[in-house]
Order: sequence, then structure tokens, then C-alpha cells
Amino acid sequence: MKKYKLIKRIRRNGSSLAINIPSEIVELLSLSEGEMIELEVRKIQ
Repeated sequence: MKKYKLIKRIRRNGSSLAINIPSEIVELLSLSEGEMIELEVRKIQ
């Protein structure tokens, strides 16, 4: 299984917080809406 490391900024989306996944990564992993993915979250600042 391929893994990609990203450093992203959290944004507000309505009453939730969200991150955007770049379209290049979405294409490389053949991701689509509704799929389950695994995220590892660490604060770096």
C-alpha cells in the first residue's frame, strides 16, 4: 500500500475543521468520495 506524507493547514468548514487532499494524491491513490482512508495527525507548530 502506498503512503504519502503531507503537511497541511487545517481550515474551518462550517462548524467542522477540514484538510484538503491535493488532486495529485487523489489520482495517485485512486481515491473517491465516501472511501475510508487512514490519517495520522501530529501538530508540528
